Amino acid sequence: MPRTPQPEARFRRIYRRLSASQLSVTGQDGTLSLDELGLDSRDERVSLAFGVYSRQGMENALREYGMIQRMEERGLGPLELRLNLDEPFRPRIVLWSLRYKAAVVDIALRKVPGEDVGLPPPLDGRPVLYLDSFTLQHPGRSFDWNRPPLPGQVHPGLALSAEILELLLLMTRRIGAEAMALTPATFSAAWVYARYFHFIDGAAQGLFQALRRAGRQRPRWLLAWAVELGCARGAGGEPVRFVPSPMLAAGSRRMGRLFEDEDWLSAVKAHARVPLTIDFEALQDRFPWALMPPGPPPEHVADVLTYDPLVPP
Repeated sequence: MPRTPQPEARFRRIYRRLSASQLSVTGQDGTLSLDELGLDSRDERVSLAFGVYSRQGMENALREYGMIQRMEERGLGPLELRLNLDEPFRPRIVLWSLRYKAAVVDIALRKVPGEDVGLPPPLDGRPVLYLDSFTLQHPGRSFDWNRPPLPGQVHPGLALSAEILELLLLMTRRIGAEAMALTPATFSAAWVYARYFHFIDGAAQGLFQALRRAGRQRPRWLLAWAVELGCARGAGGEPVRFVPSPMLAAGSRRMGRLFEDEDWLSAVKAHARVPLTIDFEALQDRFPWALMPPGPPPEHVADVLTYDPLVPP
């Protein structure tokens, strides 16, 4: 049974220590307009994201949690926090690498009613923090065969997604929302989020579990490409595709009961037990070699994809 996700104890202690005045401090507030982010602008300006966070306050919080320091230790610094507040309940948070002149973190959020993500009554009117988009990357690194690209990736990640999601779950609590929701665009993204989130639709949750099981003997990135390229197959050989669907991390006991509902649990069970396989011949034909790192792949990957070093793709 899914549980309400809990950020690590250290983060919870810092969360309790941070006061509203610390989070809303202005000083030299470096709020950026959409013009400064290269987007459309409007004249109205408010100073606090969700009525809680100023730019300086958010930067102070991230430093208290140690996130900015950890990223700078990875050779990304110095970092600059850019907070777009043209719409206070739809903020965009960017950690910008002055060294690489590129975003390291780019997060777009909005506060919505539960009905916007498909929650049934009586949860449909409860406030939810929705993650519109999430980029976490090292713009100064290239992929290699130890960490090949996942579908949709432009640069390697930072292995910090769990910590960032934990901070967003704490933000959910801070702004008075009862859950956090998102819609993963790819199977590989859903896998990242699955540590804290479950699909609101039980059938989607079950299918996700069946797809994970279909490739359990293969590297995760290879399974991600197999699913992305339509190489998963049902019992009759029919294509089985990942379809984006909202996921939710419950922030209250009331929200958590959604995943205790008998209909949801039955749908998960029914779809999770469907036997799925990977069509490796189709994967060999469709594999995107042009997106892969240079040089030959590891032997276990070369065998699966029938890579011939004498006839490179």
